[in-house]
Amino acid sequence: METILLIPVLVLSAAGAFSAFLGWLKSGEAFESKKFVLGVVTGVLGGIALTIANATGLTSALSETERWILLGSLALAIIGIDNIRTAVSGAIANRAIEKKAEAK
Repeated sequence: METILLIPVLVLSAAGAFSAFLGWLKSGEAFESKKFVLGVVTGVLGGIALTIANATGLTSALSETERWILLGSLALAIIGIDNIRTAVSGAIANRAIEKKAEAK
């Protein structure tokens, strides 16, 4: 990995971890370290994956401004992806609970 990609990996990993924190705040649930760590790890892996997928764009940006705009867009994308993942997994869990209640 080129040194120039170190900053995007750090920024996008931090965005994923921040998304996990926002998800916990939004849930209103008591803090559960296992769920929080899982969210952070998912966000960090997503940040790393987005950096790798966009390595060409990040390294070939003509100016620092273009590079930071792309990086900001990717950071917002990882937060959005993590929120969608949380909503989908919550919907699936709720559906499973409903089916279980109907079966009784």
